[in-house]
Amino acid sequence: MLTKYKLNHVAGGLMGTFISRYNDYQGYWAFGVMVRELRDGGNRVHLDLLAGSAEPAAPAAASAARAYADYLGRALGKLGASPSDLAEAGMLVEFGLPAAAPAQPWRVMAGDPFRCTLRLVGRDGRVASRQASEHCMPVDLFEGRRSAGWHG
Repeated sequence: MLTKYKLNHVAGGLMGTFISRYNDYQGYWAFGVMVRELRDGGNRVHLDLLAGSAEPAAPAAASAARAYADYLGRALGKLGASPSDLAEAGMLVEFGLPAAAPAQPWRVMAGDPFRCTLRLVGRDGRVASRQASEHCMPVDLFEGRRSAGWHG
């Protein structure tokens, strides 16, 4: 059984890793690719972290869903649990949000805001959720500098 503490622990680690600059797709920041892919499809994507799938199934979103489903399985395994201990594990990523002032006035923001909402539900109904916001610029035509230390 997953305790509330374990659910929160996994949710915090998953969100922190997902929103980080190290979340890449083919060497580019995944959110920059996803915002470009989803421009004409409603500016939102739901990642099912139990099935490892995305809706809509844009390439970068589908890749992120598979990668973070794997991450979730490994994180749960370290706590003596497995994905089968969850009834739901989903991430909603929303782009095209209205501009907002930064929480820290000294922080420079580039690009458009987006929000990620994570929800983990245990088989016993316990819920852990996290929400994080950041800014990104679309990666157009895969030109320019790559992220994640890729050199080629």
